[in-house]
Amino acid sequence: MIYAKEYLEKKGFEYRQKTEESDFVLLPVTSKKHMFKGLEGKVVFCGMCDCKNGFDYMKYESYVLKNAFLTAEGAVTLIEENTNYSLYRANVLILGYGRIGKALHKILNGYGANVTVCSRSKESEAESLFNGASHIGFDELKKDNAADIIINTVPHTVLTKPELSAVKKDAVILDLASFPGGVDTLVADSMGLLVLNGGRMPARYAEKTAGYLIGEAVSDIIEEEFV
Repeated sequence: MIYAKEYLEKKGFEYRQKTEESDFVLLPVTSKKHMFKGLEGKVVFCGMCDCKNGFDYMKYESYVLKNAFLTAEGAVTLIEENTNYSLYRANVLILGYGRIGKALHKILNGYGANVTVCSRSKESEAESLFNGASHIGFDELKKDNAADIIINTVPHTVLTKPELSAVKKDAVILDLASFPGGVDTLVADSMGLLVLNGGRMPARYAEKTAGYLIGEAVSDIIEEEFV
């Protein structure tokens, strides 16, 4: 939020300490219900919230797309910190092919990784193949899995005992899904598998840019809706 404030001030907005002196109010991610107390009549910008008198910048499409690339960049950094080999020619399996999955694919292509995408829809299958990846369905996760690195972006549990039993013992699993995540961590721990928690992305590695993206989204919404 400090960097979001910095961005907005650079855009010409003025910070006010008192809410009653403000035209707009910016709340952090995740915005809790108690934060809205006393904000009636104000235009509120919040993150991951249900706000009747404002906007959820986390649903603003340009923000979501940019945030996906920051998340993907952070994911690659976390992987590099926890492996002793190059991403070049590494076998990487991406679970899910939404915005983050696509961003990961683009970045990993630049590293020369061998990317396989696991997704459900025919559209995502066609798109991943068009973008140069191999493709499998979720039922195939129970077969022998040759991936060196597995990155989950699916927001529900997809790696349970049958799927984890097929994973190589020296594979690295990165879970980017929000709580409770996409990996049964108790089973993974019992099998001795390394599971990395990808929470707090992208601010974990790029807090300034992450804050600037929030400020940029707020500025853009104000321009579109109020100017």
